[in-house]
Amino acid sequence: MTMPRRAGPDRGAHRGPLVVVVCAAVLVAILAACSAAATPPMPPIPTWPVPPETLPSATMGDGTATLTCGGPTFPTTGLDAPVDAEHASGPEFDALRASLAKFGDSFPGSTSWTWRLAGSDETGAIFLAKTDDLGPPGWVSIEVGWDGTSWTPLNMGQCDPHVVLSAEFGPASWALDPTASAPGPDSTVLHILVWEGTCSGGAPATGRISAPVVAYTVDTVTITLGVSALHVPPGTALGCPMPPGTPAVLTLSEPLGHRTLLDGGSSPPAPPSPANG
Repeated sequence: MTMPRRAGPDRGAHRGPLVVVVCAAVLVAILAACSAAATPPMPPIPTWPVPPETLPSATMGDGTATLTCGGPTFPTTGLDAPVDAEHASGPEFDALRASLAKFGDSFPGSTSWTWRLAGSDETGAIFLAKTDDLGPPGWVSIEVGWDGTSWTPLNMGQCDPHVVLSAEFGPASWALDPTASAPGPDSTVLHILVWEGTCSGGAPATGRISAPVVAYTVDTVTITLGVSALHVPPGTALGCPMPPGTPAVLTLSEPLGHRTLLDGGSSPPAPPSPANG
């Protein structure tokens, strides 16, 4: 910073420090204002009970839906990927075999399962096996990670594939609200309850539910919803109690008729049922 020219020994003796102090104060004020502008206050978290939320108009989706077992996402085609990954060559497949050696004893029958590479990226890979040994949902997943140096086993567990509509919205499920009248053939309005698939400390999902994605066929109406993550201060730990379903109102673009309602949040779509019922 260029200081003003001194007018004389007595005047210059105090002007420099004064200017520095004033400029420092202005700089602090500017930084505080910029910080406040960059970090808008978080909206208040709704508390129970909450009134039914009218959902935005339904969309037909953009074809970008992916699946998750509760961790990384993978394409829907991953469920039909070629099997026999446990015999394939490559470091990620070596990590799959290391995972089976590390975790397999906790899963009876796992020595007879065959695996498919469902998805991978620069951080890791997820493998899936289809089996009837453990009962529904019939999928088991293995996740392996890349740490920049090597591929390593991460975890192994049962997998219930759920749809993720986009990076903004995590998985969710829904059911008809039992306190409302059941829809009939002429119904275009559905009263539903929504459960998000991630931890929210038991908070309702009001204000965070996506526009529904609705697919109509001759026999079915499939509705898929997502819920965006709860915004909390950094470092806040959220518990995972299962809250009541968040009430919402959804409008169809055509009467329900005699078609079956399906929840598209699961794969494959299934009749809607309460997440904690």
